[in-house]
Amino acid sequence: MELFNEVKNRYFQLVFRVINECTDGKAKSDIVRIIDEGEFEQKVIGKNQQSFADLILNRCNEDENLNLLTEKEGRFYPAVESTGQPGCMASNEAKQNDLPPLPVRFTKIEKAWLKALLGEPEIRMALGNKTLEKLQKELDGFNSPIKREYFELTNTIKLPEITQREAYEKNFSLLLKALIQEKPIRYSNTDRKGKVYENMLALPVAIEYSMRDGRFRVSMYSIDDKRPIMANIFTLSDLRIVDEEVGLDRETAKQLLFEQKYSEEPVILEVTDRKAAMERCFMCFSGMERTARDLGDNKYEIRLNYYLFEEENLIRNIISLGPYVKVASPQRIADEVIRRVKKSIEMYNEKNG
Repeated sequence: MELFNEVKNRYFQLVFRVINECTDGKAKSDIVRIIDEGEFEQKVIGKNQQSFADLILNRCNEDENLNLLTEKEGRFYPAVESTGQPGCMASNEAKQNDLPPLPVRFTKIEKAWLKALLGEPEIRMALGNKTLEKLQKELDGFNSPIKREYFELTNTIKLPEITQREAYEKNFSLLLKALIQEKPIRYSNTDRKGKVYENMLALPVAIEYSMRDGRFRVSMYSIDDKRPIMANIFTLSDLRIVDEEVGLDRETAKQLLFEQKYSEEPVILEVTDRKAAMERCFMCFSGMERTARDLGDNKYEIRLNYYLFEEENLIRNIISLGPYVKVASPQRIADEVIRRVKKSIEMYNEKNG
């Protein structure tokens, strides 16, 4: 096995990470943890039954050690010339510029993808102007064959344009900062049903981008309501980071979100496979735990297990699939789908006389 033959090889990437994270020195336990997280379940074993961690930490025979790290006073540093003298921390110039010992290597397809991504309207918010300008400069001479007009996005919603763009971007930056610093926030918001929430305290858990409606959303754990919530970033107001004790950290909040708020019963759908209904079902619910079985006569049963904070999107997706999907259970989900469809028909009739 050639460990470092290809850029995308798992062990190449693992060594890349170890070296760059050891710039300021890492304890042996930290390096072992990084390797445990990144290597294959079947460990890489040398001819004398050493592990990959042994190769990295120079615990093998002299002719087997990779000699990529050097140890000094119980901590390991990169043995790479560009970082200065072996066994030392990064050179003053590299440290001042906050440069890693090893530069990131992109394949041509990664460069093509990145070039196309820089043209997306929301990317400036995620990267920031400085990073975006640097990437645009580096990729200026690279022609990407990936263009938006070559793709047709399905199952999307055309929402009204965000009028207060500056406030939207400011909210995004504040939430990103709160996530990085693991700080709670206070905010005000109005939900879809018109209910107003003022000066609420919450701990942000994650920011996600919805391809369906082209908006960033934030998952939070509400300290006031003691429950996970998801909100559109552009609807938040009076958003600010606060130094308040909330009694839990982000990892704990994430566990509460995923462990305590799981649906007690699955949603069971009966799907008639016409106009690629089954394919569209699997695409819509790709992020959920699901099973399917053949009922015969071109009909199938799909069981969906989901988190409660996903329920709104679940109902929307069911409606978007049209008449070939029927909610068999639970009844409350079926009733909500029927209610929304009836309301849409009434609004259409009122609009068109």
